[in-house]
Amino acid sequence: MKTLKPILLFFSLVFVGLIATAQEIKQGDKTLSFLKEQTKINITYLYDGMMVGKMEEDDYKKEKIDYYNHKKPGKGKTWEDKWISNRANVYEPKFEDLINRMLKKGKTNLVAAKGTKDAKYTIQVKTIVMEPGVNAVAMQLVPYCNIEISYLETATGKIMAKGLLIDMEGVEVNDDEYDFDPSGRVGECYAKAGKTVGNAISKALD
Repeated sequence: MKTLKPILLFFSLVFVGLIATAQEIKQGDKTLSFLKEQTKINITYLYDGMMVGKMEEDDYKKEKIDYYNHKKPGKGKTWEDKWISNRANVYEPKFEDLINRMLKKGKTNLVAAKGTKDAKYTIQVKTIVMEPGVNAVAMQLVPYCNIEISYLETATGKIMAKGLLIDMEGVEVNDDEYDFDPSGRVGECYAKAGKTVGNAISKALD
């Protein structure tokens, strides 16, 4: 965690004001001009090495699996499967739905989607921190994600622009059992991230 804080501080400066205002990019092409004349853009997602709250993901998963297995044998595996499948089934579709809504609203010619073939550029969505949220007597935390956004040249992996979305907040935790499946509340984090990125691209290409 000690090495993570300087990284987050650096990237928070890269995307200062990103949540409430236009996307501000310090690394790479500030204007996103390389996206002009493009009609499609690929999206990839990375979760490797992410923190879950203040814990390494592996430690968080072990804790949850042990907890649910203690309640009912085999429930830990069910939780783990859901934890992973939420990415492709909920979070990524939420991001893509909102980014494309904003691209369409901004009257761009771009369509962004995972697995897009022959796209010259790729948006890499890397989750740095995922906080599923806590609702307890001692502590309450609203779900949020910190997500690194990199615009890459697909063929070479060259970074065209880069920054971090800080505190993309999700839906508040309502009850204890909701903790078993955080997809609904965390999904909103990715929806907000997609909306932010799509709006930023639309404004840049206006």
